[in-house]
Amino acid sequence: MSGLALSGVAKRFGETLALDGVNLSVGPGEVLALTGPSGAGKTTLCRVAAGLETPDAGAVRLGGRSMDGVAPGKRGVAFLFESYALYPHLTVRENALSPLRAPGSAVPRERHDATVAEVLSLLEIAHLGDRLPAALSGGQKQRAALARALVQAPRALLLDEPISHLDAKLRHKLRGAIRRSLMTRDSPSIWATPDGLEALSVGDRVAVIDGGRIEQVGTPEEIWLSPASVTVARLIGDPPMSVLDGELAEEGGATVFRRPGLQIAVPEGAAAAARGRKVWLGLRASELALAPAGAAGAVAGEIYSHEPFGKHEIVTFSASDGAQIKIKTREAAQVRIGEAAGLSCPAAAIALFDGETGRAIPAA
Repeated sequence: MSGLALSGVAKRFGETLALDGVNLSVGPGEVLALTGPSGAGKTTLCRVAAGLETPDAGAVRLGGRSMDGVAPGKRGVAFLFESYALYPHLTVRENALSPLRAPGSAVPRERHDATVAEVLSLLEIAHLGDRLPAALSGGQKQRAALARALVQAPRALLLDEPISHLDAKLRHKLRGAIRRSLMTRDSPSIWATPDGLEALSVGDRVAVIDGGRIEQVGTPEEIWLSPASVTVARLIGDPPMSVLDGELAEEGGATVFRRPGLQIAVPEGAAAAARGRKVWLGLRASELALAPAGAAGAVAGEIYSHEPFGKHEIVTFSASDGAQIKIKTREAAQVRIGEAAGLSCPAAAIALFDGETGRAIPAA
């Protein structure tokens, strides 16, 4: 089975540009995680792929065939809608069975009941099979809608925020179970989510979209370690990078990032590539460290907040110019909110981005 490909796809709603020249491909059996902030274009991209929206420009190909003029019902695409779109007069089990009873279903008739039972069990809603949607909670409705998508054997599977309304414990549990199910298929899958960490955990590759444009496509490791733009840096991470705007300057024979009230030494390789430009400085939380107040080379400031999470802690450092910077540490931070402190910024914590384009500046 060939994959799903979007080439130069653009879509506008009135004056709003929802998709801007999107090029994206998903291979057979691949799970592509599509992530970006609310309004970035995730849902529109999925709707265009499904044929529910007609692109103003560009093309969609599925299985090597152009989808131009092919009706949604003829594309063989399974779509989980963020709004659920359950049939209110059908039970959970009947909702899940509905696509299998439709003409053209690829699941053999004798497998219908067993397939539905397997998926309801996977999503932990088998005991709700006889309930109507009105008797379900929001999370239960979402799993019922997800079951209706997963029971199918489609040419492509599109999941629009499939676990967003589940409680944290169930979300973590089902994330792996659903990904395991998708990996057994030959069809391409898109998993759309605003949660950058969720995208990293479920995708063979991750595509970051913002303002209708694809910012970066890569493996989870590439997205995490080498964000291609300020947008990606601000979205991906636990917590994401702290990003500051400023400029590079010479100080005592070294290059520093400078803004009013704050100065940080920059690695020479990165500095050489960015000298003379306005820049954004990205600071990776896991590589930063607190230092005593007044320590040589440390940024001066104070502790703004402290969040213990058990296995790690997040400390928000407020620099003297008011910039807030997140620090992630696995050591117990003996700090008090409001006390003076310093911030140590080693080279491994630093990434530079062009001040005008927002794109990453590679080291020279």
